[in-house]
Amino acid sequence: MSASLDLITLRLFLAVVEEQSMAKAAEREHISTPAISKRILELESQLNVQLLERSNTGVKPTVAGRSLANDTRAILNALDVAQCKLSDYSNGVRGDVRVSANPTSIFGSLPREIQAFVTQYPLVHIALDERPSVEVAQALVNGDTDIGIFFPEGDYPQLEVVPYRAVQLCLIAPSDHPLSRRRSLELADAAEFNFVLQSAASRMARLVVDAATRSGFKPRCNVHSATQEGMRRLVEAGMGVAVMAEQSALPYAKLHKLRCIRISEKWAQLQTSLATRKSEALSMSARLLLSLLKAGSIDTDHELRTRR
Repeated sequence: MSASLDLITLRLFLAVVEEQSMAKAAEREHISTPAISKRILELESQLNVQLLERSNTGVKPTVAGRSLANDTRAILNALDVAQCKLSDYSNGVRGDVRVSANPTSIFGSLPREIQAFVTQYPLVHIALDERPSVEVAQALVNGDTDIGIFFPEGDYPQLEVVPYRAVQLCLIAPSDHPLSRRRSLELADAAEFNFVLQSAASRMARLVVDAATRSGFKPRCNVHSATQEGMRRLVEAGMGVAVMAEQSALPYAKLHKLRCIRISEKWAQLQTSLATRKSEALSMSARLLLSLLKAGSIDTDHELRTRR
């Protein structure tokens, strides 16, 4: 990389990529929009490659731009780590950490773990967004998020992946449903009833349909919902029963007058994963959050048992 490519220019370029807007990046970095635009144009000229695709709705990185953004992030994070090693930084860690998680994780212990982290490191800002598992994995690969929590499907050679939390599935039904007195069941016990399923392309819908097929029946479904909140509401309205994680169902059971009946079969015991790009690409604040999440200090199972 040319010596003329200074850290200020790289930092400004990364801000443009992350904000997807020259104006927003300029505001974030306290510089004028024409000045940041001039810097990026000079950078593209020096490298003799287009880094950004510009349109009326904003900007997005080209393939070369995404590569440079990932390299820039690694460089800036390495400087962050060096600064931490050279100063008493333990009580003053600051920075931004992007976390993407599937809905099941957000309904679980993750928010309380983030709260515990921010209490310890109040100068760190956490940006949490909810995505389907497949989008979480892709966001990590693309460098659009720092830490991801999702249900893995396949191998991810570009990522460092470790187990995160056990997830128990249950059947939710209205409190006056014929199955409501059961404490546990197999999916086939609900074969005669209508089901509310998540969107047909979702992992949970495929999981339920596959389990039903192995049990010898095809679930009857008149309605799908893209969200777990929608599924709970539809079950409450009497549209059928549904399968979801206990942590997504139990906290709302009383509110929606639902019964949560544990599914005793092995397929209903899942495992979420915690993933990042290679750890050397993480900032110090992201590494500290990752360490807390790996430690698993929040006893979600105890909280669920007290709600049953």
